[in-house]
Amino acid sequence: MPPAKPSPLMEQYYQNKKLYPDALLLFRVGDFYETFADDAVIVARDLNITLTSRQKDDQGEKIPLAGVPYHSLDVYLARLIRAGHKVAICDQVEDPKLARGLVKRAITRVVTPGTIIEPSMLDESSNNFLAAIVKGDENVGLAFVDVSTGEFLTTEVPSNRLYSELARFRPAECLSSFSLHWEGTSLQILEEPCFSAERAEAALADRYGPDWKERLRLEGRALSQRACGAVLSYLNASRFDLLGHLKDVQIYSGSDYMVLDEVTVRNLEITRNIRDRSRRGTLLEFLDQTKTAMGARTLARWLQMPLQSEQAIARRLDAVEELAGKSLLHRSLAEELKGTSDLERLLSRISCKSASPKELSVLKSTLEMLSRLQEILMNDQSSAQSSYLQDLSSRLSPLDDIVSLIERSIMEDPPVHVRDGGVIRDGYDPEIDQLRELLRDGRGWISRLEGSEKERTGIKSLKIAFNNVFGYYIEVSRANLHLVPQDYIRKQTLANGERFVTPELKDMESRVLSAQERSVSLEQELFYQVRDLVARKAGAIQDRATALAELDVLISLATSAKENNMIRPEFNQEGRISIRSSRHPVLDKAMRGAFVPNDVLLDTDRNRLIILTGPNMAGKSTFMRQIALTAIMAQTGSFVPAAYASLTLVDQV
Repeated sequence: MPPAKPSPLMEQYYQNKKLYPDALLLFRVGDFYETFADDAVIVARDLNITLTSRQKDDQGEKIPLAGVPYHSLDVYLARLIRAGHKVAICDQVEDPKLARGLVKRAITRVVTPGTIIEPSMLDESSNNFLAAIVKGDENVGLAFVDVSTGEFLTTEVPSNRLYSELARFRPAECLSSFSLHWEGTSLQILEEPCFSAERAEAALADRYGPDWKERLRLEGRALSQRACGAVLSYLNASRFDLLGHLKDVQIYSGSDYMVLDEVTVRNLEITRNIRDRSRRGTLLEFLDQTKTAMGARTLARWLQMPLQSEQAIARRLDAVEELAGKSLLHRSLAEELKGTSDLERLLSRISCKSASPKELSVLKSTLEMLSRLQEILMNDQSSAQSSYLQDLSSRLSPLDDIVSLIERSIMEDPPVHVRDGGVIRDGYDPEIDQLRELLRDGRGWISRLEGSEKERTGIKSLKIAFNNVFGYYIEVSRANLHLVPQDYIRKQTLANGERFVTPELKDMESRVLSAQERSVSLEQELFYQVRDLVARKAGAIQDRATALAELDVLISLATSAKENNMIRPEFNQEGRISIRSSRHPVLDKAMRGAFVPNDVLLDTDRNRLIILTGPNMAGKSTFMRQIALTAIMAQTGSFVPAAYASLTLVDQV
């Protein structure tokens, strides 16, 4: 309960708390984010930190207080999110030095499991989806957004397919108007108006413009519209500048991909094992030779969404076959990709105004690799080059304008925080250059003054120094006080001497300190301008990031094919599954060649059913799983562990 007469600071706190009563409010006070009252009790308990107190409330009770250092926010925020909390961050939105009275504060972000963008809180090899579910009479509309990468997908499926789609994307957070029986996700039950068609149309028009229905091909997809609108509205309420990097909504059809329900994904251990839910011993681990976080996420998605189009599968297989057969091309591309950063998540932080100077420098380094990758692909002039690799070559065209901007504006090895200064490169801005020249001259002037004062006074131990309390001062030892000139003004008496100033020294101090303050302030302004200019190129950067990820996956699949003696599968129209010397990919690798291969024949005439018998632990489930995994690998676009494989397209496992 608020105090009867709260202080101005506490009144400001309670005003912000009212905006998000269901969230823990982290309230910036100086070098700490403070929490009060019930929030403080929860934070102290879940973070295992000390609970203290401050002024009394109107019941005469002290108000609980718990705080964390602002520079360690990511660490504590991650722990609160893992504990299942929603967190509102209230920052100081004006410079305390310039504030007249109480510093202005405002909620700059609301963090939930589905709206995280901090690298330290994310698994770089997995997407972090926020989902919205809208139920119709027979179908459900689904929208999936990963705010850390900008991906935005939607579909409409029969109601009985809901959990299959959730298993495909494994969202960190779900928005729904009804309860779900789904583990591993944070469920937000919202009121029906949050999913209304009117609110959805307004949110989509605000983000994508008045022609959104035609441009996004959402005409006639009422459930998808409402799901997409609910996600956008939720994000708008969670972070006020979060949506600039979101890609256009991509519609996908369940009929385009193999159906893998929750039980199948779990039992086949495609991306997580049954024992500890890690990647160890999974099909994903077996195939993953990617060099980038973007590639790792794309490979996981390909495995969870095997294709149903023979033409699309062949396109991937052609590229994998070419890369596996051309060692020099394969090795050159793989080596170049090693230094590639996570463009998708870098861009999300840039668009959300969270990226540091160091991250802009990292972005530049990765964009510089585009020309080298394109050159490697273009130098391979073989007439047999796959259409996919040709397409990737054109999509990896350099972004010289962005590279040039960062090259001209940002230091080669900038500090992590813009507040530290030394971010903007010399020659980029005339005023910065003038201020730096003044600072260099000022410091040199003070050094020269010290020498001249020693000579004028005859005090060899005289020194000019600086501290935050007194500024610049002249220090003279007690033994030399009789040599102090009349124009020295006493500032402070010490045990072993005294400190003095002169009008000339104070004037230079004022000039140097104002130049220092203006320099840091101007560097911040310029850095934010550069960051915003880069954010405006989000679409172009995302296109290159997608191409890099796909190239990385194709190289990874080629590497796995070569290292594990796998062959290219073929597809038939007769509904036949014919595999010779079939192997379970994960077990074969773990057993280092001791796995005994076997043959499989299933067709539409005589062998549509296999009756498999044998004692416990004889390998019956292994045999079934290896056929399923072979079908999934083939329709993902991967080679398969066998001597020969002729398969039919499978719509569900």
